Parts: sequence; structure tokens; C-alpha cells
Amino acid sequence: MLNYKNTKVAEKTLDFEQIKEYYKNSCKEELKFGLEYERISINSTTLKNADYNCIEKIIKNFAHIKGWGLLYDEETLIGAIGENSSVSLEPGCQFELSLEPKKEISEIEKSAKEICSLLNRIAKFYNVEFLPIGITPCSTYQNINIVEKQRYKIMAEHLPKYGKFAPVMMRETAGVQLNIDYKSENDAIKKIKLLSYISPFLTGFFANSPIRNNKLSNYKSYRALAWKYTGKERCSLFYKNIIDADNATFDDYIDAILDVPMLFIERNGQKIILGCEITFREFMQNGFMGCSATIEDYILHSSLCFPDIRLKNCIEIRNHDSQDFGTMLALCAFYKGILQSDFEEIFEYFSEINSDDLDKMGFLAAKCGIDFNYKNFDAKIFIKKLFEIANKNLKDEEKLYLKKAFKILDSGKCIADLAIESNVKNAQDLKNYLKRVNNC
Repeated sequence: MLNYKNTKVAEKTLDFEQIKEYYKNSCKEELKFGLEYERISINSTTLKNADYNCIEKIIKNFAHIKGWGLLYDEETLIGAIGENSSVSLEPGCQFELSLEPKKEISEIEKSAKEICSLLNRIAKFYNVEFLPIGITPCSTYQNINIVEKQRYKIMAEHLPKYGKFAPVMMRETAGVQLNIDYKSENDAIKKIKLLSYISPFLTGFFANSPIRNNKLSNYKSYRALAWKYTGKERCSLFYKNIIDADNATFDDYIDAILDVPMLFIERNGQKIILGCEITFREFMQNGFMGCSATIEDYILHSSLCFPDIRLKNCIEIRNHDSQDFGTMLALCAFYKGILQSDFEEIFEYFSEINSDDLDKMGFLAAKCGIDFNYKNFDAKIFIKKLFEIANKNLKDEEKLYLKKAFKILDSGKCIADLAIESNVKNAQDLKNYLKRVNNC
């Protein structure tokens, strides 16, 4: 894929302290929220995965109307960008909206609604719908062509060697991700720890992918199951020291990332495939094919690690199935409230919980939603407690976003339960159900 003769060796290789500086320089004083909102692209008639050619036309029309620029990967159109935001394609043609960071939930609501509404209107002309669910309900990865993006092709070739659900994760799943700022090293580690502790309960409540392969699966969130088994070295809680150590630092997170096998690096606009043959630590020590490690290599490598809570120049909260518009805003409001709470109040509940416990609860959440008990946790009771804590820390007008969530919590259900109890048994049932409840 690359002529190595064109590759220049860096004068000075990357060291550990430079990586720490990347995170330290990413600290910010003001807390903002960046939204990444994915939806499943389907053909409205067949309910199977939408054809790329139709998606390409939707992007071009959207960009023309909005005055946005088009994004290409070599010859492949992969998205559009403008107004410090973007729309782009995930590996299986899932459609993602990425909003610039906002301070207020109302700002997220306004921007996301405008963009999603326009995309929906354009999509109708091409017999395409964007479903706010966690997994494509009819097509499976064997029948979904991967978007012709170089990064995706490399991932598709190598990730399945280390995680049997990697093809499902890439081609079938869609989620809601929030990106939040951190003020300092201590603030970042505390937030990662808090968010990791509560992630199984939020995964369970926002479980929204019970239909796969045109039938009910045995999981409330098949998406969460797929991500969990995409590869233990780069998914779930591979940075266990942050959870289990009392005085974790950036060093612990960096150490975990350094021991993840590498997929590729970029030089001169081209990809050099490493194919998981060496870890980033080994790359820093020895180089590869005449290339020395750079901070850009590290940032790329860290983006190819997929824990539920990921540290970059912000903290990414990545453990939720895609949701209808109103529930997505409830998710945003929850995190705004919980991140303004007294963390120590929540940490007390987890004094006897370690990373292995969280791993087991993550599996229970994927399978059962919030209908599980583990040690001293009744998931139905504890998730409601978390929402009450979040609600206390929101402004009155922001609390309105949580009304629907509290109604569901009062019934002891998760999002997937609502569909299942409405007799949703296949893709057509699900499409009809979403049409009734979807607000976007």
C-alpha cells in the first residue's frame, strides 16, 4: 500500500513525556458537550441496509443545500463538513452527525434537529430512512458492503482476527456518543472512573437493539454485546489500573494504550499496515520499516482503541445504543447533571467493585437491560438513583429533558423493553413502532 522509499524517518522519536503533554495540553476550563449521533441507514421498502449510491446522493444534496464542503477518502465520498460540524459515514453506511461542542442542551437540540430534519427530508426522495436504534434490524454484516474508506478496509481485515464480533460492530451498530472536556489530570481520571462505574447501568437503560437478523435476539443491546467482543485488548476495560488503583494518573491510561497492537500508521498521505504485529510500545522503541513514532501516530492509534470511556483531547462516552431524538436529549441532560454532581457520593456505592465486576455487569446490561442484580446493586433501583442525582444538578428548564426517562424508570423498564412489550418481533414491526414514537 505504500512505497517505503518515500517514508522519512523522524529526527527524534516520540517519548512518554510528549504523550503526557498531549493530554495535559488538552485540559480546558469550560465544560462543553460534543455530540456524535449515529443512525442506521435502511431502504424504506426492503428494510435492508441502504445502498451506498443512495447515501452518496443524500450527502451531496445535503451539502449543496447547507453550503457545506464534501469529504472524500481518495475517490470515496464519506461525508460533508460545515459550521464546525459534520455528517459522515460509518463502515456499514451508518449515518453520523458530529456537532461542535455546546454549553447548553438547548443548543444541541436546535442544531441537531435542524440537521436531522433536513437529512430525513432528503432521504425520502431516495427511499432511505435513518433509524435511531443500536443495530441494523434486517441485514447482517455478511450482506452489508463496507464503505470504501482505507481506514475501514484495514480494520475489516485485521480486527476479526482478535474479536469475533468485530464485523458486527463495524457494519451493523449505531450509537450516541458524548464528548466532554476535562480541566486537569485529576479531573480527567476522576471522570473516567465515575463514567466507567456507571456505564453498565446507562448501557442497560439506553439498551435499544433487541431486533437483529429480522427477529428478536436474546439481548436488549446487541450493539453492546458486539462492542464487548470486538477484541479484549482494545475494547471494554483494557485500562484496568485506572479502575483498580487508588491514585491513577495519565500514565496508567497511556501504559494501557501503548500495549495495544497497532493496525496502521500514515505517511505521505498513505497507510502503512502493521496488522497488529507489534504494540505501540514496541513501535516507540524500535520503529517500523524505517518509520519512527510521532505524536500523530499515537493519536491515530488511540482512536483505534474502543473502550466505553475513551480519553483523547476530551473524554468520549461511547456506551449507548442510538436513540430517538427526545431520548438522545435525555441522555445529554443526564450526563450534564451527573458531571456536576458530587462524585464522592457515587464513588461510595462502588467501594467494593473492581474492573472485573464492571466487566460482568457490562455483559448483564447487554443481555438484560436493567433487569439484573449484581452484588449489592439492583440495576432498576440504582439507575433511577443516578437519574435523581443528575436531575438535582440541572437547571429547571433542563430537567424537562428527563421527564420521559423518569416515566420509563418508574415502570422498571429499559428502552428496549418498550419495543418488546409493544409486540415488536421483527424489522417491520420495529419500523412501524419507531414511526409512532420517533420525534425526529
